[in-house]
Amino acid sequence: MRKILFLTAIIAIWGFMGSCKQQTNSNEQNKKTTEQKGNRVEQQVQHMIERLNEDLQLTEQQQNELKTYFTESFKKRSETFKKNKENREQMREQMKKEMEATDAQLKKILTEEQYNTYKENEKKRQKERGQKRRQGGPSQPLMGRDFPR
Repeated sequence: MRKILFLTAIIAIWGFMGSCKQQTNSNEQNKKTTEQKGNRVEQQVQHMIERLNEDLQLTEQQQNELKTYFTESFKKRSETFKKNKENREQMREQMKKEMEATDAQLKKILTEEQYNTYKENEKKRQKERGQKRRQGGPSQPLMGRDFPR
């Protein structure tokens, strides 16, 4: 009888230790995911600043102001996507508001000449994106095979 109780206690302790280990791994994984999301936002911001700097020759101050704004904006956008995942119409409305806010912020930070150049470049990009959509975008093989369109 003692052996059975002893074995039961050992099995219970072993199971408990396994679940603690699994919980620790889960917490570490959540931390990594959060860090990756933070890095992704930083990468998006950096890419945006580089693109704007290339087109508009931004000053250091402008770069810093835009970096701060875009970091907050992209984090907010990510939260919006999470909240409105199922409601596309609401997401579309929120994105429209965010685009207007971004436009207003850029107008404050950039000079008039830079802002006009930015608007012209955005129109060109939209036109290019529209053409890619009509053409079906670049042809990429699916799982190693080319399928007819």
